[in-house]
Amino acid sequence: MKKAPKISVLMPAYNSEAYIAEAIESILNQTFSDFEFLIINDGSTDKTADIIAQYAKADKRIKFIDNKKNQGLIAVLNQGLDLAQGEYIARMDSDDVATLDRFEKQVAYLDANPHVGAVGGWRKKFGPYIQDKIEQYQEHVTFVGMLVGGCPMVHPGTTIRKSVLDDNNLRYDHAYLHAEDFALWFEILKHSEIHNLPHVVVNYRWHDSNVSVVCNKRQSETDRKIRCEIAQYLTTSVPAQLALQEMAFETTKRFYLFGFLPIIRKKQYGITKTK
Repeated sequence: MKKAPKISVLMPAYNSEAYIAEAIESILNQTFSDFEFLIINDGSTDKTADIIAQYAKADKRIKFIDNKKNQGLIAVLNQGLDLAQGEYIARMDSDDVATLDRFEKQVAYLDANPHVGAVGGWRKKFGPYIQDKIEQYQEHVTFVGMLVGGCPMVHPGTTIRKSVLDDNNLRYDHAYLHAEDFALWFEILKHSEIHNLPHVVVNYRWHDSNVSVVCNKRQSETDRKIRCEIAQYLTTSVPAQLALQEMAFETTKRFYLFGFLPIIRKKQYGITKTK
């Protein structure tokens, strides 16, 4: 029987002909090489499929799934999760560039910390209209941190323990379009710890087609919805929930959150460890 790979790399692609070759090569050239590379073309109308096919012929680690009809990002991500054979699932986007030691660092960390269900890192934003900028994320993700600060990880720089997803029936949820990753981190944190490495793990390309640019309003609405759900999870007191929500959405009042920590401390830190 063929040995399962350590990592399943999951990369959806849609009309990515301008950037996808650089993204693919940043994965193929990783210092850690025990992975399968699931690239799912989601009904692209440009040359994306042709570019993927060329790389798939040259490297057997690539598994090219060619959806002839566009399914949408969330459906494609769940398709990839169901196909993945690896112990860990590494997310990657078709317009970004992974740092070459990303997998080496993240695999070593997950192997050494079995209670951690997902690990991310810092991102460096780059693009034609911005200066290169490193964005840091909190090392230990908490419910309070998500409530106040929003999404706690860079999605295409995250590696997830597959057993956490499968054991708890977790998948990306269509109800959280354009913030599906934030919703998934919230669910994972109910069952395991989430950490970020203090290193850049992905170069994040910023351009006019980013979801954060094109779908900013819808993304902000979904972000707010998730943060309200976090407040509801942390306390059953309706007045406390409303106060937490108000404080979370008003930067000048956020420091008052410490007054509610005794209410939410049990759920904040009393999580169940992964198996």
